[in-house]
Amino acid sequence: MSESWDDYAADWDMNEGVILYSEKAFQSLSEQIPLEGKDILDFGCGTGRLTEKLAPIANQIVALDASPKMIEVLDQKQLSNVTTIATILSEGSLQSQPSLHGKFDVIVASSVCAFLPDYEAVLKLLKSLMPPNGIFVQWDWLLKEESSEVGFTLEQVEVALRNTGFSIESLGQVFELESPQGAMPVLMAVAK
Repeated sequence: MSESWDDYAADWDMNEGVILYSEKAFQSLSEQIPLEGKDILDFGCGTGRLTEKLAPIANQIVALDASPKMIEVLDQKQLSNVTTIATILSEGSLQSQPSLHGKFDVIVASSVCAFLPDYEAVLKLLKSLMPPNGIFVQWDWLLKEESSEVGFTLEQVEVALRNTGFSIESLGQVFELESPQGAMPVLMAVAK
């Protein structure tokens, strides 16, 4: 794998796995959470595959990703109610980015949390961007046991969410994708 997500940006939207993942994530989200008129943060938005699906029904979306090239691809889609930010989420970016000064009704994180160096620290930052009834939704690869692979066990997600003061609404496998290595299950966590 490349050292930088920038290296994947140009071809990301054509990757069949990426397309299917975003479709299934959006379907699972829209089945559980009313999204109409909501202010949404798409954390780790990549090229905006999920952002595109949310834009027609959301009030406004802030799409944040650490990869400037991924954000460039999203910007080319010219979504009128989407503000993009190419930065790493930190205390500094919370203070320096005016788009992050409000509160978000819904924060989504699709296949990003397992790549974070400090998952719980980021959860705390995300929680600070939510009103009391705000909803956090996360999808990541589901591991059956802790390993060196990218993903989480359900227990790891549950512990991290509870440690950072979230109340878990639901947590479990939501779909799976087929790959040459076999079925790859995906977890979904919904927390307030």
